[in-house]
Amino acid sequence: MINAACSCEGPASLRAVPHTQAGLQGRGPSNRWLLIGLLLVLVPILRAAPSVDILVQGAELPEVKEILAALQEPKKIEIGPFTFWTGRIGAHSIALSLTGQGLINCTTSTVLGIEEFAPKLIVNQGTSGAQKPYLSLHDIIVGRIALDYGNFITPVRAAGAGSDALTWTPLAQRLRDPASGRLVEFPHGFAGDPVAIAVALRTRNPMGRVFTGVIGSAHEVNLELDRVGWSAQTFGMDVEEMESGHVAAIAHAYGIRYVAFRVVSDAPYEGVPFYAQAARATGLFTVNFLHNFPALP
Repeated sequence: MINAACSCEGPASLRAVPHTQAGLQGRGPSNRWLLIGLLLVLVPILRAAPSVDILVQGAELPEVKEILAALQEPKKIEIGPFTFWTGRIGAHSIALSLTGQGLINCTTSTVLGIEEFAPKLIVNQGTSGAQKPYLSLHDIIVGRIALDYGNFITPVRAAGAGSDALTWTPLAQRLRDPASGRLVEFPHGFAGDPVAIAVALRTRNPMGRVFTGVIGSAHEVNLELDRVGWSAQTFGMDVEEMESGHVAAIAHAYGIRYVAFRVVSDAPYEGVPFYAQAARATGLFTVNFLHNFPALP
């Protein structure tokens, strides 16, 4: 682990890119082995840093910029390819994590952040695409539920019969139960921390409105309105993105409180493509939330 002076520059591999252009590589066995190998290498060197009250996450540099600017006496910590900063905001000691985008990056950095900093609360925040037409650019969804909507079984179709994504059958998230060793299904995802949700609903969004809702996560970007409408109806999703549901599962597995905030950066019903600057709204909202959130015991 390397400690260095604070810098706003993260690893080159994690520099900000529009999520509509992000690499949507397959989630096959090779990716799972990469994740396992990285954790086996990195976990034994952890627990060198003091514990913190809150682990705050953002996938890309624009999503952590405002939070980093608010961090008092920031110190940069790099663990492998992942970047963290520690400091204080309001009454809380903070570890700010630049997770990188997508399943492998966010889950790996979350495990590292938990093992290194032992947080009492995880706040995952960033950008998202609206799944329901009531949402507009810069509106923020506070995650009442976060879930993984990217697992499916397709129906049997003969060669030449084509593919119809609207007929696919979703598969529930599953986590291993340590007591029995069995995989337990979580078909409705994972609930956000009720105290954090209540505080978030009293927190000002300087650029739009605030609602509670369901945040869906998958390594997908859906801009077909029929597909968007199907996802909203099938999963009850208000917004889609790539991290919250996966991080929520890990927080649940560790027994750590969790909440997610997502600003609308894509509004397909209004014909608004990805607008990277919307990330500023969630960053400012998260800083306001951290000042409002009561001291943790």
